[in-house]
Amino acid sequence: MSNCILLARSAFIYLLLSIVSMDVALADTDMIKLNGFATLGAIYNDSDDLGFHTNLKTPARSGFSFAPDSLIGGQANIHFAPQWDAVVQAVYRDKQDSSLLNYIDVAFLRYTLDSRWEIRAGRMNTDIYFLSEYRSVGYAYLWARPPAEFYSKVTSVSQFEGADIMYKHSVGHGFLQLKAGFGESDARIATTGRAYDIDFADVLSTSISYQQDNWQLRASFLDTKISDFSASLKSIDDAIALFPPSIWPGGLELRDRFDFVGKKQQFYGLGYQYDNDLWLIQSEVGFINSEWDLERDTVSGYISVGYQLEDLTYFATLSAVKPTKNNLSDSVGEISAGAPVAVVAAIQSFSPLIRDALEQNVIKQHTLSFGAKWMLSPSLVAKFQLDYSAISENGHALWRVYNEPNARETVTVTSFNLNWVF
Repeated sequence: MSNCILLARSAFIYLLLSIVSMDVALADTDMIKLNGFATLGAIYNDSDDLGFHTNLKTPARSGFSFAPDSLIGGQANIHFAPQWDAVVQAVYRDKQDSSLLNYIDVAFLRYTLDSRWEIRAGRMNTDIYFLSEYRSVGYAYLWARPPAEFYSKVTSVSQFEGADIMYKHSVGHGFLQLKAGFGESDARIATTGRAYDIDFADVLSTSISYQQDNWQLRASFLDTKISDFSASLKSIDDAIALFPPSIWPGGLELRDRFDFVGKKQQFYGLGYQYDNDLWLIQSEVGFINSEWDLERDTVSGYISVGYQLEDLTYFATLSAVKPTKNNLSDSVGEISAGAPVAVVAAIQSFSPLIRDALEQNVIKQHTLSFGAKWMLSPSLVAKFQLDYSAISENGHALWRVYNEPNARETVTVTSFNLNWVF
């Protein structure tokens, strides 16, 4: 599999160099097709305590800001031969990781065997939710942005470098599509505080979708493991080193709870979509199963209903996320029965520190959104959206915490967007 990933990276770099070296005159031929998209978005976050993220890969903002939703992107589709083509998409937006290559969302080579089979290699979108292929193109969906409760976590692995294979075929009165991919991914993410780099290895994703007339069903699965994480475990190591295993047998078990290397992360997703040109209904639900204590098991989802009247569509969305089990234990583990009282007290004093560390990544909130999408022209839409979020105690990890929030917090975010395609 490492050879597969090396080949994908080589294809990714080759594509970038090829695009840079191409003559602009190719844009006038059938070989290359260029498209673009942009969003000019303004938000107002009414909280002074909590900064708003569109997802965990973007910096948080308070008050009035153009940064969270605004972006500009371009895509080149290049046809080398009847069965070979390539796609490169670059998007400039506000993000935690501002390295140049990180603005390349996708860059892959594709081989089309026939009308049913496709194989790709390079950097690609991870196909685990409805918006996988067009999440950056605000023109293509109803809301000002995808519901944060569902999409913030999954966007941590929204792209991967590797290879995938797709099969599509007519079944009954509908259309079936199967896809499987394998590779690796990395991201810089932030929850309540500073940003961290996290690397994922052995990223295996699969999806199945079926579309018939006005409706579509899809299911997806992702399995990966953490290979690197920039947060330091030195303080835990130093604390454990103070006491030998004969005194604190649970110390090594505690170290393993916080250790990230090789810890599996799994995502299960289900989605439904219906659109009859009058009503638009879309819903997704996701389950995260984690072996790592710093990443809690969660369930998330949303349901959105839109009503379309000529060029104007009104919509309402309810979204929520919460932990599914209590793996937030501040236990220091087993302490020897013969340990002196002072030593026991010293070890037990680590409990609040353990809890503070684990609470940095807990998400428990729901959001009710209302808005409207107005088609101003065939290439330009305007959107207005009002998000009212209720955040539970110690469940603020979708926000940047500037000041210690109340036990329960409510935040209103008002958004206005202009979305173009060109």
